[in-house]
Amino acid sequence: MQEETNKRCVRRHFEELWNGGETEKAGEFFDSSFMNFGEQHQDGIALVKRIVAVWRTAFPDLHFTVETMVAEGDLVMCEVSLSGTHLGEFPLIPPLQGPSLAPNGKKFQIKHIHRFRLKDGKIVEHFAARDDLGMFQQLGHLGALRRERKPNV
Repeated sequence: MQEETNKRCVRRHFEELWNGGETEKAGEFFDSSFMNFGEQHQDGIALVKRIVAVWRTAFPDLHFTVETMVAEGDLVMCEVSLSGTHLGEFPLIPPLQGPSLAPNGKKFQIKHIHRFRLKDGKIVEHFAARDDLGMFQQLGHLGALRRERKPNV
């Protein structure tokens, strides 16, 4: 029973929060002590709202499709496809680092693997293996992410 409830929460978070942009529902899916990529945040719900807003501003047609989902105990793992069109400014936020990327109208489609840990029906921890390189390649932004190297003296 717990596994099915947890899977339903994760699936709804992709559908309503990410695909639908309903950031006011973040508290239905996330605990305020939410940890993202191993980093504890003071107000996890505000963090989630900010992350979703940044991504949906940059990619208004952002869409997650859950391909596979499994649950065991308090963990939910899923493989998702993610697609979008770069139509808005994309300030890189952790775990991404670099300059803000100007919109260029290009599309991307990639896969992610996400791991969620839930407590009392809410997400308390998230980690993902994402194809950021593939996304930046498809969007034509790899050059913007190169760091300038100082010449050896």
